[in-house]
Amino acid sequence: MGSKVDRYRADIKRWIEQGISIKRMLEKVREDDTHPYRGSRSNFYERVDRIREKYPWYFYPDVSFGDEESTITEVEEQVNDAKVQAFRRKVGVKNLDNLSVLAVDFGSTFTKVLTFNTKDEEVKLRYVPTIVEDIRHSLANGLGLGEEIAKSGSWKPLEEKLVEFDIKLPCSSAKGGLKMVTISLTDAESGFAADTAALTAGAKIVGRYHGKLTEELGRKIYEGDEPEIILIAGGTDEGGETKTQLYNARILADTAKYVTHTKYGVPVIYAGNQDIADEIEAIFKEKRIDIRVVDNIMPEVNQFAIETVNETIRDLFQTVVIRGKGFDVAEQYMDAPFIPTPRAAFLGVNLLVRGYGKEKGIGPLVCLDVGGATTDFYANVPDNPLYIYPWDVAEKRNKRTILKTPNMPLAYRRVEGKYGMAYNAENLVEIDRYQSGEMQTELNELFTKRFSKFSISSDDPFGKFLKRDGKGYEIDLENYINWIHNNPHELPKTREENWVRAFMTNEVMRITTKNNVGHVRETDVYFLQYGVNFFSQPTNVLMVGGTIYGKAREGTQAQMEDLRLIARGTLFNKDEYTVLRPNGQVLLDADYVLSTVGGLYGRVDPERAVRMLKKYLMPLEVERVEADS
Repeated sequence: MGSKVDRYRADIKRWIEQGISIKRMLEKVREDDTHPYRGSRSNFYERVDRIREKYPWYFYPDVSFGDEESTITEVEEQVNDAKVQAFRRKVGVKNLDNLSVLAVDFGSTFTKVLTFNTKDEEVKLRYVPTIVEDIRHSLANGLGLGEEIAKSGSWKPLEEKLVEFDIKLPCSSAKGGLKMVTISLTDAESGFAADTAALTAGAKIVGRYHGKLTEELGRKIYEGDEPEIILIAGGTDEGGETKTQLYNARILADTAKYVTHTKYGVPVIYAGNQDIADEIEAIFKEKRIDIRVVDNIMPEVNQFAIETVNETIRDLFQTVVIRGKGFDVAEQYMDAPFIPTPRAAFLGVNLLVRGYGKEKGIGPLVCLDVGGATTDFYANVPDNPLYIYPWDVAEKRNKRTILKTPNMPLAYRRVEGKYGMAYNAENLVEIDRYQSGEMQTELNELFTKRFSKFSISSDDPFGKFLKRDGKGYEIDLENYINWIHNNPHELPKTREENWVRAFMTNEVMRITTKNNVGHVRETDVYFLQYGVNFFSQPTNVLMVGGTIYGKAREGTQAQMEDLRLIARGTLFNKDEYTVLRPNGQVLLDADYVLSTVGGLYGRVDPERAVRMLKKYLMPLEVERVEADS
């Protein structure tokens, strides 16, 4: 790939001969009168390395940080006065006092209907099954109108009830949510950028590809993955790779005839090398495919512009996708278009972190939402500090930390698509701790210690996975995991099985955080830091989702014990001190307010939304690791 740094090659060679430091070289190219350099520091340093043919720049004594600012365009949606006023005009709201609010999340399994009045800010929440064939039934049931609708044989009772609300706002993850496929040139660079853009816009990635496609893969994308949007990324501007992108565009255009899952077709977003944007657009237009060309998501190596894609994804979701799912029958009753539930959750996270107006935010935050099939990870922190070994061991305390990934975003969403507590439970057997036997051993020991005497009914399926020997209890974890996978709707019947499920949820949290927080690799001389360091800054944890909601709402001593066990998987621990998990306060979303109040209503009245989030999020007392001063 070409680089904007290459135009300074002759100057760089001269400066090397003159012994000018690499930091001063960067200053000089940024001060260039004709072509001032606007790229990232890390990219410039790497290019200088190639010219001088010496060891990597991050070992230079005059460079202590890989990059002092993120080179990724902010991936969170900033809330400001202009946006708030514009949204208020859109939904027809002027006076915020005594406002009756309805916020609805149509989930894949359950629909959450939340109502409140701004006068007293007291929320009321109802959980009802989602009826995907016609989500109006879910809305009606959530408002207590199910029987009345059935008797009348019309939607008039629902229409009359909805008149009582001054503002009605929806989000949804039903029918698979917003399903996207990303296609990039490389997995690590343009693939990372494409996935980040899709996930922060609230998508569920059903397929990710890099390099050249084949006709078979093109057909698989449309017939097997069944995406609602395809995102193509890769190739830097001004001389980057073009042949693969043009080839893939032709493959996708030719195989689009295999689309059967939607009558509106599958729109394509092109966010790659702008040198060939017109040719890409022409290829798809020739086949009458909806093509949206946006700015390059990676205009320069290691420099990303995520927001250029997000707005287009949101626009397509609110038009093509919602219409294709048949959700427009409910949208007609609402004051704003649907947004994806993960986007609403991310909006809530960002608002809670930063605060608004007179309401201060709670600061750095990691949020985890464990579901039946996947687990979502959200983060928003202001900084990426260098790791310092937390205990008083001189040889480790004195080691210098080198940041190896300076371009990581500080506000982002990730999805662990393999790990959930129902449909994907069987994937727990792939975790290293399961493979090594640690998970099984710890489960048996803790279960035996916690439950010395109990009895299980003969008709309880959990009993067949439990065996007692002279030392205590042994749980047939492998077969129990398979049973959960094959019976995803079966809920635990006993206190003992609830505890085992909490232990397994802890393992899901543990692998999700391990895969998505930063980590360090220790050498004899250095700590090499990768990703974002949540440990060395006061980062709180927020746990959300059906499992968390149910246990927090009951609030019994046993349920709170389960929640503390689950929370252990989210926090920094001594056994994995190189995994930079947070170590702050743990909060629970016991009233399902993050997405509804924070994400949906927060666009109308962000200051009140922050206040309500802080009011309703429940603190959980947990043990945390103490670092030496």
